[in-house]
Amino acid sequence: MRTIWSLRAQDDIFDIAEHYDRIDPHLADEIVRRLEEAVAPLQGFARLGAAVEGLGAVRKWRVPTTPYVLLYVALDDMVEIRRVVHAASDWKP
Repeated sequence: MRTIWSLRAQDDIFDIAEHYDRIDPHLADEIVRRLEEAVAPLQGFARLGAAVEGLGAVRKWRVPTTPYVLLYVALDDMVEIRRVVHAASDWKP
């Protein structure tokens, strides 16, 4: 199963990396690596994440050892990552 990152999710990752880069460039690289690796379990079990009430088919997946959540849709042959959001932010409908 393949993974597609929406333009919005790509922008989210860029913003996250930019934020951490100001603090520590190595930390920025590590956070981005964790975000990219977090999709691995979803490629085998796309509906592993919890459904998000009020967002239709959108599911959420917590990125380990980060404060981030992937918001995604499981399709027949792919996982589409729609957003990468801070778990404490106001992202819920």
